Amino acid sequence: MSGWLDAALLSGAAGGAGDAARSRIFEEVRAERDGVTARRVLAWAGTELPAVRKTVFDLLDGLVFGGPEWPAAAEVAERALTGSDQTVAWAAARILVAAGGRERAGRVLESATDPVARAALVDRLVDDADPRWRSDPVPAVRLLAAVGAMRRADPGEWAALDAAIIADLEAADRMLGLSWWTAGERWAKAMVRRDREDDCYAWVARLSGMTRVYLAREAIREWRAAPGRLAPVLAGMLSEEPAAARVLMASVSATRAAADTLVRLMDDPELGAGAVVALGAAGDQRAVPRLARMMESGPGAPGLFGAVLAAVRAGVDPGALVAAARRMLATDSDQSWALRVLGACGPAAVGAVPELIARLPEAAGALGAIGPGAGPAVPALRRLFAGSATAGAAGGGWSKAIVAQALLMITGDRAPADEFLAGRPERLGRGRVEAALLSRLADHGGLTDRQHRQLRHLFERPGFPQVETAGAIWRQEGPAAAAELLEVLPQYLDDDLHGVPALRVLGAMGAHARPMLPRLDTIAESRHRLPMNVGSPDAEMRSDEILLAAVLDARERITHGK
Repeated sequence: MSGWLDAALLSGAAGGAGDAARSRIFEEVRAERDGVTARRVLAWAGTELPAVRKTVFDLLDGLVFGGPEWPAAAEVAERALTGSDQTVAWAAARILVAAGGRERAGRVLESATDPVARAALVDRLVDDADPRWRSDPVPAVRLLAAVGAMRRADPGEWAALDAAIIADLEAADRMLGLSWWTAGERWAKAMVRRDREDDCYAWVARLSGMTRVYLAREAIREWRAAPGRLAPVLAGMLSEEPAAARVLMASVSATRAAADTLVRLMDDPELGAGAVVALGAAGDQRAVPRLARMMESGPGAPGLFGAVLAAVRAGVDPGALVAAARRMLATDSDQSWALRVLGACGPAAVGAVPELIARLPEAAGALGAIGPGAGPAVPALRRLFAGSATAGAAGGGWSKAIVAQALLMITGDRAPADEFLAGRPERLGRGRVEAALLSRLADHGGLTDRQHRQLRHLFERPGFPQVETAGAIWRQEGPAAAAELLEVLPQYLDDDLHGVPALRVLGAMGAHARPMLPRLDTIAESRHRLPMNVGSPDAEMRSDEILLAAVLDARERITHGK
């Protein structure tokens, strides 16, 4: 009955997130802790096959997280604390605490003699300045205890704790390197937790090796001044620690501060792709030719498409990107990629109009973004709008709306957009395409009474519809809507999805948004990055950088508005 389970463990499939067998294991074990599947997983914990053993303990680590105590799993974990490779030992400590409770794990710690077992258990159990562990014979235990003590220590104790940590860094790292965080990462995180900004900068300048890379990385993720303070130091470290380049590349601000250094890395076989993407995201023209080549070779580099769009928005000469996208249209490359790039390039992509006409209706959005220069596409777009194929079932309305918007942007003719909206309900649903169309019409002669009511109904819906229609509300109603907008928009100012669009509206309101200046100043003057939840620390940092730039731009427009 367990043949499927054995096969999944032996092949390693059960260790892959999203694997069907892994999902089945979680479902069956959580439903019955003493069932056939649970007992079989625990039996496999004794295997001498290292890869399978690692998979089993990874499974158990996930299975006990946030669940009730599980004595059988705790027993397995306790046996695995010694005589295992270090990766398994760290997982076993986590499992023991979760499945057996802190009291049981504490008793095991008191009698443990194996250095790895002691360090792994201290890591899970010790979160304060327990003096016993500060003098432990195991360097990793001493370091963990010192880092734990820093969480509550008075500032007057920091220097002594730093000295103790530095004394044990190298020896502790040999053991902690296989845990979730290295010794240097743990110290860096403790520095950030206690808001020791100046101390962190000082240690980056004084130390050598990877520890100062970790300190710099955590500092740049947390403090807005860190890129300017640390980018020159990191740039000077590249020959000693190439990993410093990745810290620079993760931040747009740091990339700009060290751009000349990163340009020299663009041909590096390991760091080159990351340097190109980072420089592109920072709007550096020197990266554009290589961005174009990377586009054509496939969207494999992380962040590549975002870097291309950021480069275009920053005002680089997009000629090489347009040429690359046109070549992609002529091949079997990802057509949607090419169409989005050409749309982002706007009027600069006018040379691609013939290829885009050949790819209607998918290319309607790109043609609209090109504007009047896409005039040769108008007859085909009009035929497309009039055709029944775009007016029918699910999704047809989307195509027709995009075609209507393209005609509006190319010719200024609002009749197709008026016709489309006339066929839509007055009380719209989510209305993403309708919101875009109404916003365009607000700039092309204004809205009819019915369209204004459609706009207002969308503005009533929190989230995307509200933010995306706020600009049209302002353009349509002007100062009469100021008080309402100033009541609604502030709730989005620290939102990674809606903050930038909301700030653009406030900037467009000019002097009418002056009551928002204290709120904007609070955001802009914060030493710390805004907390966000967008998937990773580096993504959160970049979101803060983008939002901060939008805040400063909005503030400038409000301050100098009339």
